[in-house]
Amino acid sequence: MIRSSSFAANTSLLVEAQNMKVAVLAGGVGGARMALGFARIVPPDDLSIIVNVGDDDRFHGLYVCPDLDTVLYTLSGVVDRTQSWGVADDGTRALEVLRKLDAPGAWMKLGDADLGLHLYRTSRLAQGASLTTVTEDVSHRFDVHCALLPVTDDECPTMVETATGVLRFQEWFVRDRAGPAVTKLCFQSAHKAQVTERVRGALRAADLVVLAPSNPYLSVLPMLEVGGMREALHQAPGLKVAVSPLIGGRAIKGPLVKLMSDLGVGSSNSDIAASYSDLVNVFVLDEGDAQDAANVSHRCALQVEAMHTLIPDGARAEVLARRLIALASTRRTTGAAR
Repeated sequence: MIRSSSFAANTSLLVEAQNMKVAVLAGGVGGARMALGFARIVPPDDLSIIVNVGDDDRFHGLYVCPDLDTVLYTLSGVVDRTQSWGVADDGTRALEVLRKLDAPGAWMKLGDADLGLHLYRTSRLAQGASLTTVTEDVSHRFDVHCALLPVTDDECPTMVETATGVLRFQEWFVRDRAGPAVTKLCFQSAHKAQVTERVRGALRAADLVVLAPSNPYLSVLPMLEVGGMREALHQAPGLKVAVSPLIGGRAIKGPLVKLMSDLGVGSSNSDIAASYSDLVNVFVLDEGDAQDAANVSHRCALQVEAMHTLIPDGARAEVLARRLIALASTRRTTGAAR
């Protein structure tokens, strides 16, 4: 076990992190926090955060990228720590006017500073810049210097089929508070979209690829459905690790367990691992769920590691990132990664 009190262990891991390229597949709050953990120890030039765009949508004529922005705000230190998304101390004067005017989509909470980013992004996209280019420019202005990469520059919104009709993701998740039972998830146009060359390159170069403890079905699967993404992940030569978002059978944040029940896919660590088993080498579950390890290993033929996976802040996320770096370091030394 790596102990933060050990100076020698920390120094060794810091050196290791400085010689290791890492790619993180991230979406939502769990993904943003995992990205922050790695950003605290991995040099920016060696860290790539690949982000879900299935949540992206247009509001008031503006192109909004919730997952990209949550990661951006988290890494830049401006995130609202109370709600774990949006900008700290942001105002809502523009939103109040929109609601007074009964503007369509005014149920989506967008702060004033948040709207400034959406205005800029929408303008740049209209001028012909790609989402990757715009995100890179924005990241540098926010003093985020690792590679923050949308999985694709193409639009491929996640659609949610319910008993009452098909909803766009934000309609189901925000407007309807994830209430309607889900019968199917559809990744519109995902088969036509293509993973970017920047993402392919990041996966190809990575010594460690981490599927963050994001919602597997709403954050990770939309990325995997993008054309070429599964192939790129399969071909990635580094150690590939998935971190379970479940602790004690529950998700720390979000509607994961309810969603899995709605879809009839089971809601255990082994069910999560099964959805990743053809893509990763290692499945990481929480230390409190260590009793699940044998079942996961038997069902999915994966190496299973138990770690402290609750990451409520950057410090705890850094500890988990160090553990994952150590795991990849061991594999790199022995040449065991496939």
